[in-house]
Amino acid sequence: MVFLKRGSISSKQISGEEMADIKIKEVSKDDAFFMWNRDNPDDPFVRNLPSWYDLDNWVVRVNDGEVVGVAGYSDKGDYGILGGMKARSKDKPKGGGNWKALLEYRRDKLAGKPKILGLASSKIPQSTWVKMNRNAGFQTDDLMGIPEDVVDNFRQQYGDDWGISKSLSWRFYIMEGYF
Repeated sequence: MVFLKRGSISSKQISGEEMADIKIKEVSKDDAFFMWNRDNPDDPFVRNLPSWYDLDNWVVRVNDGEVVGVAGYSDKGDYGILGGMKARSKDKPKGGGNWKALLEYRRDKLAGKPKILGLASSKIPQSTWVKMNRNAGFQTDDLMGIPEDVVDNFRQQYGDDWGISKSLSWRFYIMEGYF
């Protein structure tokens, strides 16, 4: 039995308890920030980045009516930009699996296109966040057709902590327990 949406069998699935109602929905930037801050007052969403990193689309992951993750993306035609990820960590109520679900959702929306993102962690050590994203297939060696000036913006803002990916790396699926 495979549970791709949840990643593993939960205790609720084994015991027969009611499953959580988990949805990802598209919202405006203002609504995304408002909803996150309303449901996560101890972890406010603050995004102070240059205008070149403005994102056109925002999604929230909702678990039983509470926002547990938020992320943004832009479709630039031949490539996409990802950013604005904020998710409850697995040690918090209704946490765990949120960043992965939001990453997969946005990758599906930009399927077949290279995607670029900047990597800045607010919850875990920066080196761990960068490693997780490298394992998910984000690299800096191949620009995959993303314009050099866009890549230069990421280099200037993030140093080496940015990446480009076209699809999820096989290492991501193995490390996240899909196989």
